[in-house]
Amino acid sequence: MQARLILLGLVVFALMGVGLVAYHYKVAARDAEAATVQAKAETRQTKADLKVATDVNDANQATIGRLQAQAASDAKLTAQLAEQIAAANQAFINNNAALTALKDANADVSHFLALPVPADLRKLYDPGAGAAGDR
Repeated sequence: MQARLILLGLVVFALMGVGLVAYHYKVAARDAEAATVQAKAETRQTKADLKVATDVNDANQATIGRLQAQAASDAKLTAQLAEQIAAANQAFINNNAALTALKDANADVSHFLALPVPADLRKLYDPGAGAAGDR
């Protein structure tokens, strides 16, 4: 159960990362559009301003290229993370199945797993179980 919570946390973290990249892309595109509009207005005034507009456009194109490359990289990393999560889930399922089979097949293992967890060890993994867990 704890492994699933960790995996869920990783998925949520990955989705938050993708959302942050999307938000960054949106803000950068809005800023680039504003810079382009401003550059177009300036090009009407003088021929020297044409150089500024060209530079802004080149910067925008470079930004768009970087953002597209970052989005592709993020998609690849998200896919890899999903594969790792799926592998971890499968390993968790396999371990649980092996433990259940071992518990069913071996009375000593079944008896050991039925023993209560000592209070000090329970406190180590669940600090809230200190007072309520002392039995």
